[in-house]
Amino acid sequence: MTFVDVLDWCKKNHADVRGVYRGKAISISYKDTALPSVLPSIGEIFHWDLEMANLNHYVSGSDFERIVTGKLTIDDFKSALRVRE
Repeated sequence: MTFVDVLDWCKKNHADVRGVYRGKAISISYKDTALPSVLPSIGEIFHWDLEMANLNHYVSGSDFERIVTGKLTIDDFKSALRVRE
């Protein structure tokens, strides 16, 4: 997964995400036309805060990669959240 993949996914899903890393954060929105000029390595992201129509929750880096690459659907992710609660 790359930051370009994240931006494309956000646009397709009308989502905003915030990647948190080492006391900093990077925000990517479906409204963005380009990525921020300064980006960390994608592997430095500890977790992602995901905000979309029916979901506002943090997501681990590995789960977010599975979501972006199509290996985990948003519905399956939300089902897993309900099981944990």
